[in-house]
Amino acid sequence: MDTLDAKSKPFSFDWWKEFTNQNQNFTETVVIENAINDLDIEFLNNETKNVLRQVCLKETNNYGFRVYIDNKEQDNNFMVDFFKNPPFENEDIIQFANRVFPNKKFGIILNRCEKFSYELTKKVSVLIHPLLETIGTPLTGLDITIFIGNYGWTPLGIHQDHIGENVIHLHLGPGPKDMYTWEEKEYKILPGFKENNQDIEPMLKHSKKYPFKTGDIFYMPWNKYHIGFSDELSSGITIWFNNPTKERFANKLIESLKLQYIEKDNTILNPEKNFIESNTFLNFESILIKDEKISKLNTIDFFKHIHDEYKISIASNAGWASLPLSQFDTNGYNVDEDFTILQNENVLTPFPFKNYYKIENDTLLVFTRGTKFEIKYHPELITIINQLNTNNICNVNDLLMKISLDWPNNAGLYFLSLLYDKRGIEIVR
Repeated sequence: MDTLDAKSKPFSFDWWKEFTNQNQNFTETVVIENAINDLDIEFLNNETKNVLRQVCLKETNNYGFRVYIDNKEQDNNFMVDFFKNPPFENEDIIQFANRVFPNKKFGIILNRCEKFSYELTKKVSVLIHPLLETIGTPLTGLDITIFIGNYGWTPLGIHQDHIGENVIHLHLGPGPKDMYTWEEKEYKILPGFKENNQDIEPMLKHSKKYPFKTGDIFYMPWNKYHIGFSDELSSGITIWFNNPTKERFANKLIESLKLQYIEKDNTILNPEKNFIESNTFLNFESILIKDEKISKLNTIDFFKHIHDEYKISIASNAGWASLPLSQFDTNGYNVDEDFTILQNENVLTPFPFKNYYKIENDTLLVFTRGTKFEIKYHPELITIINQLNTNNICNVNDLLMKISLDWPNNAGLYFLSLLYDKRGIEIVR
């Protein structure tokens, strides 16, 4: 087994440098023993529970949520009932598993977890910030997947991850886990080779085994065939570094275009007798979100605009691909009515998050936690953003002191309310 004998403090710049040296710049598999301290293990386990609870309360599997029992993926009918039985606030993952899956072999896979736990994303962002500062941010961002269960062999069988998607697994236990890997070229010529191979035992003698336990970290590049074995209940948080192909990156930009500039409209379009001559383009033109500045750009400049704003959005979210649930989504917070709760409070943009902006004539475009919003430009807003970007605690009254000379106090509070709703700032008490 390849292990990292790290002499530096875990998750420091020097530690991550040792990490990248050991895995040969993200190309080789490695286990890092005793990297996560007990307090962080407890915190991350609790947030794992909170992610599962939040997904159940939202009753959504739109972002990727699968449950397996005895190695079989459960259907939608099961999921409807499962959503009604979230973890209790006062129970941990072990208690939840014993209550919901008594004496059963089960597995849970939760994708895009950065969306569902504000605290988890903050914590992991701090841990990996030195790594991103060293190697850079993947072009389509990072995401978090959580694995929970005692399912034995990974239900997916022996498989390979998507091209370019390297994974760092933070193992939270309490049970250990074994990972078996095969080199891509060697696995493909083995007798019995197939994708998502469930005939596992005959293939093990050709594999390399990587056991890891609570507090260890397992890293694996995308191109290894692999399968995990977890016969005792355990959970793990995996961080995915999504290095996209050029085609996938282009598709992400197209998705961004659709989200920003095409309205939802379910009007049904009837058949056209004069199929070629009829002006059905009007149907497309009518759902384009009109932006005078954008409409004057040529095609290449338009896509450059989409590209630039897409990257700023990811940067404002500290590299994460998914937007966090807003205060409205979580607590019903109303930006237009509830902003007075910020009066006299201390606020903070948590490290390592930053708010970005662009000035266009009399409009200020603000990017915070992956979301863009517009507000009337005032130079003092830039000062406020810069103060928040120090990641220090700021008093709201002090932040708004100068802008209140020109604008009503509520206008400044409304600006902070927009940031607060999108998780760009938090209240510190």
